[in-house]
Amino acid sequence: MNKLARFVRPEGITVEEFLAEAGEHLGIGGVEDFLRELEAAYEGTWQREKLLYADGYIKLLTSIAEYYRKKHEESNKDERKRLLNELMEAFGDFTYKKRAAEYYINAASVATSVSLIYFPQQNYPEEAERYLKLAVELEERAMELGVVPRYYAIALNNLGTHYYETNRSEEALPVLKKALEYAENPKERGLVLHNLSLTYADLGMKKEAVNCMVKSICIHYSTQHEFGDVSLYDKDINQVVEMTGDAGTDIFALEIALDLIGGNLSAERAKKLLEQIDRDEWPLTNALLSILNGREPALSNEIVGCEKLLKDVAKAVGNKNIAELDRKRRQQHPSQEDIWKRWIDSLEELGLYSKEEL
Repeated sequence: MNKLARFVRPEGITVEEFLAEAGEHLGIGGVEDFLRELEAAYEGTWQREKLLYADGYIKLLTSIAEYYRKKHEESNKDERKRLLNELMEAFGDFTYKKRAAEYYINAASVATSVSLIYFPQQNYPEEAERYLKLAVELEERAMELGVVPRYYAIALNNLGTHYYETNRSEEALPVLKKALEYAENPKERGLVLHNLSLTYADLGMKKEAVNCMVKSICIHYSTQHEFGDVSLYDKDINQVVEMTGDAGTDIFALEIALDLIGGNLSAERAKKLLEQIDRDEWPLTNALLSILNGREPALSNEIVGCEKLLKDVAKAVGNKNIAELDRKRRQQHPSQEDIWKRWIDSLEELGLYSKEEL
């Protein structure tokens, strides 16, 4: 490690520069072994002085990614090597392409980490934005190689949220909408929907703002805790009401539902409050009133993700007409038994299996 210390500089070094300077002093060992050692030397130094060595560390990681990318492109020129690479990829084995994508993603992670130091910690939004954009760019280079980074949606969310926080909601909107497309799990979807809601509200798009915040809170409710607790969401609910200037929307209906589930509101009082909201305009209000009137609720795309909330409301008021809610919930969160049944049904349709044979 010490023999590589002289190559660790704030401005960084490329693979080509390193090989030219090190030359015959590399000694015994493959180039890639020395690159790993050099990377470790930079990583250790960066951990101690993040802002000083950030650009240099990112420069090295990006250069190593380009080094492996070039090797991948060269090996693909040979038909036999190309076929071997495809076979290795199919079995999840190491390939130059995967290694290149890995280094792009690592460089993006460093850029994201540094952006959070510049803003909000040190209140340098311009510097933070530079690194946030760089993180997205680097992850998209990995995508050019056929690898979708695990946290691509988060990188987009971070950039979009930064635009919103620096009063550029029009720039934030397309970035956050793209982040939602790539969100891979409920936690990511809930986060992006929350930020989309605030962006829509800032742009005066009330319907979209309310729908996104309702979905965000419903997702959190269904995955994070078991009981209605409106206090967990007071800030978000009040913020949307304040920004849209309208309390008579599904965001108020959501608050009513949580209070009802939590035992803070009677069914009769909840019904009276909900009747003050236009059920034809607001789908959650419509679904809640259906439940309180003893009927099965209609589920629209605007309230996808709110099945658990609605089911808990139905339980609280003794409405057993919730078959559609159970069906929707099983579609989104199938049990192992559901998955097994679908698999067996598929085999039967193909004529590969018959329950009668058992």
